[in-house]
Amino acid sequence: MSKRLPLIAGAAVAVLVAGYFGLSAYSSSQAEKLIEDWVYEHELEDTLRWKSVSSSPFGGRVTISELQVEAGGREPSLQVAEVIISDRSINDERTRLRLRFNGVEADNRALGGLSSLGAMAGGGFGRGMATARGFEPALISGLAELKPYDVEIYVDIDDDAGTLETELAVDLPELFDSRVSYRLSNLRDFNRKLQRLSESFGGDDRGQRAFMSELGELASSVERAELQSASFSVKDRGMAERSIALYQRYNTPLNPTEGSAEKQRKAHYEKVVEQTEKDCSREFKDLPKGMKDGCELLRKALLGKVSGVELKVEPKDRVRLTDLGDLQDGRRSKRLLDRLNPQLDSI
Repeated sequence: MSKRLPLIAGAAVAVLVAGYFGLSAYSSSQAEKLIEDWVYEHELEDTLRWKSVSSSPFGGRVTISELQVEAGGREPSLQVAEVIISDRSINDERTRLRLRFNGVEADNRALGGLSSLGAMAGGGFGRGMATARGFEPALISGLAELKPYDVEIYVDIDDDAGTLETELAVDLPELFDSRVSYRLSNLRDFNRKLQRLSESFGGDDRGQRAFMSELGELASSVERAELQSASFSVKDRGMAERSIALYQRYNTPLNPTEGSAEKQRKAHYEKVVEQTEKDCSREFKDLPKGMKDGCELLRKALLGKVSGVELKVEPKDRVRLTDLGDLQDGRRSKRLLDRLNPQLDSI
């Protein structure tokens, strides 16, 4: 299956939901009946549970309270205090939808799914995010457990314009907030293809085969897509300060004859960061103009002097998704990076 499938994951989720909640205005009872019918049709009665469903008077907003996902066996469990479906505009040519998940609680296996969200930003965000004991960023920053977090997905697919816009936000209390967004063009009938994908979704073997077939066709069409813009940002919410303190405490060779342990830890850490910046400058000496200060920004981030970083990409020339594979090629990557026109800055 294409490595670019994560790029359409958010869009696929949106259309699957929109197919059941976006065609007209529903009362709360009608909205809940639609959910119940969908759950029954796909044999998910033992997997999905919720406390209540409410809908705004004109059907523009549907709220599902206390959603529980319990697949059993080796599958991860998930609880969401509130799922909000809003900003809906759905027809044959266009799907626009916003999904917000407030108060998400997941077991350790489910946390591994955050790595697939990171793939939407290019693949590196989610490496090592889940371990056998828990969520790695929480562990390395001294946080015993991950607190309930929020996730928001926004998708706008426009067949008339041939575009896909999507945004993903993950807010992790006492760790960090992350934002990913991108805009693709040159997508022919993408909304219609996603709708066919949602229609083929089913629980039996035949439905699964049809779903995978439609998914393969969708992936092929994505190969022709072009990147118009993208952005990725991370803003600290306490992870940096705790991580720095823990590193200084457990990685500093103290000398009882050299005075204050706190001063020794600080001085040692600053030397480590200084060397990290030098190594970065040697390894990435040919970075594009908009990223020339990247190693200096890394130093500031490691010292806790900036609250976050943001990377924006606005290609100066045409860039197809298939071209992004050149980033793995040392000879071609520099030319592609120049075309991507990346801009790295603090926030």
